[in-house]
Amino acid sequence: MTTLASYEEQRDQMQAEMAEQAPSDLLVGFAAAAERLDAVDFAARAPKVGERAPEFTLADQRGEQVSLAELRREGPVVLIFYRGEWCPYCNLQLRTFQAHLGQLAERGAQLVAISPQTPDHSLSMAEKNELGFQVLSDVGANVIDRYGLRFEVD
Repeated sequence: MTTLASYEEQRDQMQAEMAEQAPSDLLVGFAAAAERLDAVDFAARAPKVGERAPEFTLADQRGEQVSLAELRREGPVVLIFYRGEWCPYCNLQLRTFQAHLGQLAERGAQLVAISPQTPDHSLSMAEKNELGFQVLSDVGANVIDRYGLRFEVD
């Protein structure tokens, strides 16, 4: 099982490998983007505990429409947003969530990931990472905007 410690170790290893291979100007850009990201208070922008989460209907990785209302009928829903299958950090985080999926299920909750990718890219992501949860496509980034969580990278 992937623990938070092993996630951090894998992340650190990935960053070290990137530092060895990437040009220094690219690394400087990554560091600047990371600083800007750290400065954003996403908690202040996102829906608060007890607030009703914004409703949505999105296509899943098979192209079928899924609504938050439908998901809620099955129990609590944990939403995570990720950038795309091209993002190594996202892949690592999704695999970490997959490793802890049983803990959510024990509490009656289901995990749903949302990205701006098309359903076929979401399917590729789900298959590549052997994900046991739904991956939804927010192609226009409308849902992430309604949740106040969009962050643009230069």
